[in-house]
Amino acid sequence: MSAEKQYIELYHSQKALIDAHAAPVLNACREEAARVLAEVGLQRAKDSTHVDPEAVLSLDYALNLARHEVPTSREDLFTCAVPELSTHVHFLVNEQYVSLKERPVAKSGDDSTSYYCGSLREFANLYPSVAAQYYNQLASKRTDTGNVRSKRYEACSLGESALNTMLCQDGFVLYVPKGQHLDKPVQLISLLRAVDDLMAVQRLLIILEADAQASLLVCEHASQLRDNVQLLSLQTTEVFVGKRAMLDLYCLEEHHAQVTRLGQLYVHQEADSNVAIGQYALTTGRTRNRIQVQLAEPGAQLSLYGMATLDAAQQLDSLTFIDHQAPQCTSNELFKYVLDDQARGSFLGRILVREGSDKTDAHQTDRNLCLTPEARMVARPELEIYADDVKCSHGATVGQLDQQAMFYMRTRGIPESEARLLLMFAFMADVIDGIRIEPVRDRLRHLVEKRFRGELTQCKGCSVTAAR
Repeated sequence: MSAEKQYIELYHSQKALIDAHAAPVLNACREEAARVLAEVGLQRAKDSTHVDPEAVLSLDYALNLARHEVPTSREDLFTCAVPELSTHVHFLVNEQYVSLKERPVAKSGDDSTSYYCGSLREFANLYPSVAAQYYNQLASKRTDTGNVRSKRYEACSLGESALNTMLCQDGFVLYVPKGQHLDKPVQLISLLRAVDDLMAVQRLLIILEADAQASLLVCEHASQLRDNVQLLSLQTTEVFVGKRAMLDLYCLEEHHAQVTRLGQLYVHQEADSNVAIGQYALTTGRTRNRIQVQLAEPGAQLSLYGMATLDAAQQLDSLTFIDHQAPQCTSNELFKYVLDDQARGSFLGRILVREGSDKTDAHQTDRNLCLTPEARMVARPELEIYADDVKCSHGATVGQLDQQAMFYMRTRGIPESEARLLLMFAFMADVIDGIRIEPVRDRLRHLVEKRFRGELTQCKGCSVTAAR
């Protein structure tokens, strides 16, 4: 039996239990999600170079459908700090929002000028009309590809998002009403933690209405309670950015070798909105990130950054689709990998400039370093243009450290190991500089340097080490 059929049967047999621990808005989407999953199935990788979602989901994972509480304590879970950065801190353990008394949930009441930051389930119960307006509106949508050459990117892996919607019971919401500016960034600490093999069905919903401003830092970690426990994060994130709104969204991944992450990120931007997105993987097991951005109205601006520092047998795929649907929009995309040992990486990026999207300014760059002959990188940038008067470019390179620069530094007394470190750090500098929050930018510089030195790669208090 295929993986999708097994999960559909599980859903039908446990539907009452799933619904009982969720909200009506979430429950209303499940039957359609099950139908879509049965229709489209789960994506299969063509070869071993890429993470195979169908093979990953074929493993026998447990699901916490009854919402049993996972034992937690502040000391071993929630000491993830960025120096000199004051944040509103919130927590997910697996897929469940956790509220600590010391840090209450900020939420709106009768006052429509305030914002909500907290549990998806609670948000959907308190404000069902708002939740229904946004929840599953991007993840379930089939992309209208019109007369374009390829339909491979339709709906950004519709099957995996349908599986998430079918089983989702809780998650995290950031909702900022019209004209509101958050006084400081929001930090979401997401921790995977289990004693047996577990799949966490994580859902994030980010809504910024017109003229709103917010920053969100997502720190993803995993804690091993027993050796060889396999953990899977099945994550779907939907982001809505209204007219003239401004959003910074950064995700820092530090997982161990027994973690697999299948992430879907959907972004919808309205007129003159400004969005910066960064996905930074310091350590991982297997990760497959899909990003789909719709620049739906004139003047929308996007900056998209990705970075990976992989070693051992770690594997990471980045699949991006930037859809220019309106004129005078701007997108800048920069991804960089450094691969050591037998690490595997891939970048499959596509920019689509639709008919009528005149005066588009779109640029895509992918640069990669393979430090050993055994490391492998697949880079495939794509650009489709159906409009006039545009400025567009795309390109990718895969290479090794500059031996001439290495020789130059060694002749000036710099040891080989330090010269390699300096070159690798310089290589990553511009993708780190894309972060618009200075303390986060400085913290990532520090963590990347420690990663290249082979030291523990962790935020303060976290127990994540380099997977070797």
